[in-house]
Amino acid sequence: MKKIFTAAIALCSLLLQVSFAQNTISGKITNILNETPLNRVTIYIPELERTTLSNDQGMYTFTDLPTATIRLQFTMVGFSSVVKVVDSKSTPSLNVQLTTSISQLQEVAVTSNNTNLPSKIPFAVNSISQANIRNHSSPTLMGNLSYLPGVDKISTGVGIAKPVIRGLSFNRVMLYAQGTRIENQQWDDRHDLGLSDVGVERVEIVKGPAALIYGADAMGGVLIFVDEKPAPSGSLIGDAGIGFGSNTMGLNIDAGLKGANKNGLFYGIRVGAQSHTSYLQGESEEAKQPGVEKEEFAPNSKFMSEVVKANIGISKKWGVSKFSYSFLNQKLGIIEEEGSDTSGVAKNDEAEQRDRDIEAPYQDVSTHILSLENTILTGRSKLNVNVAYQLNDRKEFEPLDNKQKELAIGLKLNVLTYDVKWISNANKAFGITIGSQGTFLKNTNNGKESLVPDADVSNIAGYGLIRYDHKNFNLLGGIRYDIRKIEAEGYENNNGIEEDTFIMVNTNDTIDKPETDFNKNYKPLSFSLGGAYHFNDQLTLKVNAATGFTTPNYAQLATFGKHEGTYRFERGEEELKTEHNVETDLGLTWADKWVTVNLNGYINSINNYIYIANTGNSMAKYTPDGRDTLPVYDYKQGDATISGGEFGIDFHPPSIPWINLNTSYALISGKLKNSSTPLPYMPANKLVAELLLTKKKLGKMSDGFFSLTMSNFAKQNKVAAYELATDGYTLLDAAVGASFNIAKQKASLKLICTNLLNTGYFNQLSLVKYIGVRDMGRNIGIQLRVPFGK
Repeated sequence: MKKIFTAAIALCSLLLQVSFAQNTISGKITNILNETPLNRVTIYIPELERTTLSNDQGMYTFTDLPTATIRLQFTMVGFSSVVKVVDSKSTPSLNVQLTTSISQLQEVAVTSNNTNLPSKIPFAVNSISQANIRNHSSPTLMGNLSYLPGVDKISTGVGIAKPVIRGLSFNRVMLYAQGTRIENQQWDDRHDLGLSDVGVERVEIVKGPAALIYGADAMGGVLIFVDEKPAPSGSLIGDAGIGFGSNTMGLNIDAGLKGANKNGLFYGIRVGAQSHTSYLQGESEEAKQPGVEKEEFAPNSKFMSEVVKANIGISKKWGVSKFSYSFLNQKLGIIEEEGSDTSGVAKNDEAEQRDRDIEAPYQDVSTHILSLENTILTGRSKLNVNVAYQLNDRKEFEPLDNKQKELAIGLKLNVLTYDVKWISNANKAFGITIGSQGTFLKNTNNGKESLVPDADVSNIAGYGLIRYDHKNFNLLGGIRYDIRKIEAEGYENNNGIEEDTFIMVNTNDTIDKPETDFNKNYKPLSFSLGGAYHFNDQLTLKVNAATGFTTPNYAQLATFGKHEGTYRFERGEEELKTEHNVETDLGLTWADKWVTVNLNGYINSINNYIYIANTGNSMAKYTPDGRDTLPVYDYKQGDATISGGEFGIDFHPPSIPWINLNTSYALISGKLKNSSTPLPYMPANKLVAELLLTKKKLGKMSDGFFSLTMSNFAKQNKVAAYELATDGYTLLDAAVGASFNIAKQKASLKLICTNLLNTGYFNQLSLVKYIGVRDMGRNIGIQLRVPFGK
């Protein structure tokens, strides 16, 4: 017994020595071309949430580091990112050389089980920085992200945009922010993304069901929102930005402040708001004729939002703990039939459409997210423990007489999540990750109507991943087992309002709202296995195969009715089965000093694909204004295949470093198996080409740039039975900007114009094209951002 006690004391003493040993890493960062020192390179240790900047001599230092395996990320605008995995005890000095690059293809990614560069991850992943997101000046985040190959949006005007990755959307695409999966009623095509880019450093896009670590039910992929880094130790810094857009008379403002002291305490707060009036559509063919009204508003397309984000954390030798809170409120107008808005005002009444008051019909959505993220260093390995709570409060208001309104649909979604994973020594060639995730949802109705039932959803999962890193080869694979339970019960009307009665027009039968009490259990198994082989420093081949699943959501199982703006009556199917898919990806990358070429192809085979289809019947509901008749759409299932590819070429000649030409092409095809029936929500093939010219010094200004972007969308006539085909079109965007000094701070100014030629067009995934409303016309925007502090 004495020997056991002595051994335990010795072990504890050893662990304390390992955890609380003091180590220092310092070094010099230079340009690989001329070995000149680089000033203000950002060096970041994600395991400790610590940041520092290199000085004018290129020198940097981290002190008081634990004995552990850590990653150092070196990033700077205009240079390729570098990641170094080191043992802090045996690496007191680390010098790094950076290579000039305008290309953003090698942004650091956190998608794999360890933070890494995309070239070492076997599946398709893109990373786009905040600066590049806002270079396109769309009023919405998804509008800017949809320039990327393989990424599109389902839109209801401008204010509401839902992500589509390789033809899949809704709850097949997972959202991830603040260290947790985000749930915000994403089952509906008229629900917005529900996240803001305020306080976000970059967005990572995983294509396909490869990231088991985020949830196997992300059959289409994952959007990961990465928060901005903490301030460098001993500093207090901030910035403020303002933007204006001519088309919607839109105003965007945000400001943030963050600091960190020498003892490891860091904190930050950021607030933002935007306000947009109804947008002007692109010029129609009729408007090109003499004497025809040229400006047409998309009636009631106004939208507003307010956002607050705050965090506080502590970084010590044992690891880091960070508490974050975010609040987002969105008021989103619902576009009506052309001709008049809900108050009877003509669509081109400028005073009404430019008014910033939101009138029914509109959505009012508030989202609160509280999260606690923890990384505990256990010697050379690490343990992540994250927990979070979310409240999504969604309201849809319908108009009454005299501009009054009523709460038609009210949904409150409470969500608890946890994520625990242990990651072995990242400095070893072979490593494992073991983890468990849990999600617990409770949806309740509190409006006049109940489109979906009250429901409780629980999901508990366990998974394991292995990796093997060789000089020329990276292997990553894993397996995941989920246990999911969905319980639903009929909506209890507490407001004393009688349930609606409907009539099937074709048969004249009276139909009452069906009972929605059910209990569903699902236990799917998923896997992923892939590798990246580096033939040399220029050529990399990626192969990946993965399975995923998506269980039917409570809307697909039990929806019954119509909410504002859908123009159809939807019915769920309680006997829907789980969707399963197998996707195979093949990628090839060639990168040298002159050019970077990316080629990705995929085949996604889906069993029990859930889709909505027109039954040919109509449903009538008697209202105070008369009889409201709508076509009936039912949820159905069938096996399906989605295939396609993305091709990108980035030309950046070293002899003329001020020029960059980046071109991407994405094609996709989706249909039901054993038939020629196309799947719904398939985007058109698109080609995006950007010419970027840069100038380091421009008189008293610096970092000057000019860009011209062409986006060509092909004709899409392979559409589902109820969808409209769309003609092809081409859009031009232009942007110019530079930085200048204000009180020793480097401010930036951008002037951006989207849809330069004011083209009138219908995007294939626009939901308002069915009522003749075109997408947004020319928009001239200006953005100013000013940093402060030191």
